[in-house]
Amino acid sequence: MTYLVFDIETRIDKSLVRQVFFRGEELDDEEAYRRMREELREQDGRDFFPLSCHLPVSIALGEVDDQLRLVSLASLAGGEREIVTAFWRRLEALEGTLVSFNGRGFDLPVLELAALRFDLSLPKYFNEPRRFRARSADAHFDLYDFFSNAGAYRLRGGFDLLAKLAGLPGKAAMSGGRVQEEWEAGNLEAVHSYCRDDVLQTYLLFLRVELIRGRIDAAQCAQLRLAAERLR
Repeated sequence: MTYLVFDIETRIDKSLVRQVFFRGEELDDEEAYRRMREELREQDGRDFFPLSCHLPVSIALGEVDDQLRLVSLASLAGGEREIVTAFWRRLEALEGTLVSFNGRGFDLPVLELAALRFDLSLPKYFNEPRRFRARSADAHFDLYDFFSNAGAYRLRGGFDLLAKLAGLPGKAAMSGGRVQEEWEAGNLEAVHSYCRDDVLQTYLLFLRVELIRGRIDAAQCAQLRLAAERLR
């Protein structure tokens, strides 16, 4: 079995925020964005926008062979339409297993909405019942689902906590909350680098899952990790 590890980073579509949540009001895109951030913070102390407002600006993929070796780690090239199209083309042809962290809760729903935006056709994804929308580890192994027992409890600390528990660096100075700022400043390569690093750490966390499941031993895990970190 082969695997495809993935992660996305997103920006907020400020124009969409204005058109949908502030229609009829005399606001520009920036004012609408600021207003909604304030309202979200007042509601629950966070300024995380609804998934429908997110648009991918970076998608990174890690290819893993049938020996669990990470053989490539790269960001998809192009603008928003191009990277979304390239991702779905790849997924429609995938015969192995998709690996993510909270892909069912964030990444794939955002990418589905992006497919709607860009007029893409995804017959395998939507019409084959064992594919990626079902809670099936054969097609999509979501590490968040695994550790939260299919959502039985909230895993506070998320990816950063699990990575650090497993002896990985976890989140550094860059974070998902800074992607909007970096994208607007034109620092897209910094966003790509951050996204690739998340894919690498997702892969390394996946190896630790395979270790605790007894599918590899500690020596194999260490060897695979060492080889993967050379791709950084």
